Amino acid sequence: MKTYCLNRSVAVFILLIVSTACSSNSTPTSPTAASATVSAVAVTGSTVSKSVVQMTAMATLTDGTTRDVTSSATWTTSNAAIAAVSTSGRVTILGNGEVDVRASYQNVSGSTRLAATQKFALGGVVAEGAPSVRPLANVRVAIITGPDNGAVLLTDATGAFRFETVTAGVISMEATRDGYLLWRVTNLTIDRDRQIDLELFPVPPTDATGASATARCGDGTWSWAPTRGEACTANAGVIYGVCPGPLCDGRLR
Repeated sequence: MKTYCLNRSVAVFILLIVSTACSSNSTPTSPTAASATVSAVAVTGSTVSKSVVQMTAMATLTDGTTRDVTSSATWTTSNAAIAAVSTSGRVTILGNGEVDVRASYQNVSGSTRLAATQKFALGGVVAEGAPSVRPLANVRVAIITGPDNGAVLLTDATGAFRFETVTAGVISMEATRDGYLLWRVTNLTIDRDRQIDLELFPVPPTDATGASATARCGDGTWSWAPTRGEACTANAGVIYGVCPGPLCDGRLR
């Protein structure tokens, strides 16, 4: 019986071949998945001021994630005369009516509808008319016609009032306080911020016979004289004639 000896270098060579063969039979790496694409764009808005709305565009991707694309989207409105939109999604209200605001991102669009209304501030100071000329607190100032019909507030200690958001349009308003004649204005156009200072006049007193005073005198007293030449001759002259009455001059009605 013959004995065979295996050379050590040959043994090493065989082991290397086996090792290489095992490596070549390992499981291959999976290919990288395709990038997610945009499937939808949602548009929402939040009020910044009475004439500005900031829109937000959120993109939903095919992998289920969402991304804020407000600064990357292309913004448009359906009516630039009613609302204008900037590249950052900032909408400025220019008129009244409904308008669609649209955001487009990677060929996918989304929109929302705004009921656009222009809003302006309306304020002023209420004072007692001459000869007193003093601010009047707690005067009830009310909008009585127009989109904001029913809005009411009271003047402060300085006689001031201010409606912060009045809808653009044509309105009527009135001011009342016990002991004073009604003040009213009609067909007032609200197309910008407006300041209206107004005067209230005391209710003319009556004499013992029930006759109403005919004129207010410069010293704050009243006259019942039937003619201007006779009225307030010793009381600093006539400030205004009472209407209705013989001295009515159109100032006080």
